[in-house]
Amino acid sequence: MDLKTQAAVRSPAGGRRAPAISPRTGNRIRLWIAVVAVSALAGAGYTAVLGLAYNFDITPGVVFDGAGYGAIIGGSIGAFQMLYVEGHAGARLRRAPFLLSLLIRTLAAAVIIGLALIVCRFLFGDNILSDEGLATMGLLRDMAFSFVAFFVIFFVVQIRRIIGERVFRNLIFGRYHKPVGEDRVFMFLDMAGSTALAQKLGDLGVHALISRVFFDIDAVVVEHGGETHRYIGDEVVVTWSLEDCIEDGRCIRCVFAIREMIATKAEEYRRLFGVVPTFRAGLHGGPVVAGECGDSKHEIVYFGDTINTAARIQAECKELNVPLLVSGDLLGKMRLPEGLRAEPRGTTRLRGRDLETQLFTLNQVQEAV
Repeated sequence: MDLKTQAAVRSPAGGRRAPAISPRTGNRIRLWIAVVAVSALAGAGYTAVLGLAYNFDITPGVVFDGAGYGAIIGGSIGAFQMLYVEGHAGARLRRAPFLLSLLIRTLAAAVIIGLALIVCRFLFGDNILSDEGLATMGLLRDMAFSFVAFFVIFFVVQIRRIIGERVFRNLIFGRYHKPVGEDRVFMFLDMAGSTALAQKLGDLGVHALISRVFFDIDAVVVEHGGETHRYIGDEVVVTWSLEDCIEDGRCIRCVFAIREMIATKAEEYRRLFGVVPTFRAGLHGGPVVAGECGDSKHEIVYFGDTINTAARIQAECKELNVPLLVSGDLLGKMRLPEGLRAEPRGTTRLRGRDLETQLFTLNQVQEAV
């Protein structure tokens, strides 16, 4: 296995081979386009139903206007969701209790829908509402329909957030209805010293710390194309497609980006909790079997030695007193991000395995002069 030390041209958290558009930004753009497309179809369908109900002539121009209404309204609400709610400025709103968050988003949607309808009427005129009596109640009727569409889209987006975009998509299309084999990378990220923190902060305090840190970490994970698979106490399990990690080492860059994020928010953590959290991370990749499990609660479950090995590698971090360990198998399959040096930490026979596993820690190297 060839693990070459590379010159530190840029930070490993944002190495030179990172894509121009991050996975998080790409997901937002795709979701916004989907919302606009669905809204345009809904607007066209709404116009056709109005035509049938009130005996209007359903011409292509009228249907096009209806699609335009839908695209503008849906695109405006989608832009608010992507740019504000999902952005840095919307972090407090996302952390708010569900009912309060829903109330604020509903009020914002009412304002956006009202303004968008005014813009649409200016752009398209009253082609859809040719009857004077309909024009009198048209704005209220359109507002009501727009709100119904908003709540449907909001519900779908929330479900997508709860279970994850990839899992949501695969559940819809039934990819995991029967078990399938995949090659994936798993990262087990564990908060160091959680027992001592619980004694210092109390159970409620340490839970508040863990919730806040995992909330902050999620943005970094999504930015690096990862998918949060599960939270287990003070540990989070993140997974990537192995193919996505081979070229740019995004799973490793994610670990260093999390460190940078925590360092940036260190004073905030000290002010809120009196401590700055630290983590130990273990990474390994290989074949797994994925499939749906459960009835009242559906979940995608991964099974295989790859997951067990990643968990046990993370546990070795404490034994070797290092914050990060990566299996030699995984490093041998992907390009090491620039600015990092792989340092061997020997081989170990992980609990439950017959074969020995090479372990490496990664450190940043000094920038070349």
